[in-house]
Amino acid sequence: MDLLREAPNGYDGIAKAFAMARLLPTTHRLNVQIGLVCDGVLFARGRLDGHRQVSFFSEHIRELGWREHLLGGDDDMFGCDMLFSHPAEGAGPDDDPSFIRKPAVQLWPAGARHADR
Repeated sequence: MDLLREAPNGYDGIAKAFAMARLLPTTHRLNVQIGLVCDGVLFARGRLDGHRQVSFFSEHIRELGWREHLLGGDDDMFGCDMLFSHPAEGAGPDDDPSFIRKPAVQLWPAGARHADR
């Protein structure tokens, strides 16, 4: 990731996740532009090449509490395909549809059996 401004606390974990994601092999070069925002200002930018890289990075950064944004105009997204905002931003409820917060749904609990079978 290229730092454009001073990074907030906890950025080391983000940088490590990004570096690890870049090491994953890819079959297609997607050139996904990733941006990191803190206090409404873009402070870091980088590119990931494939679905594996993007998935790995996104999963790890969400676990750290960062919010993922996928939709928006060029101004909102700072020219990036994916944008992540610092956990301290907008800690309250959010009506932004670009933020993916859907939890995994477990239709059949592990080890459960149907009564009719």
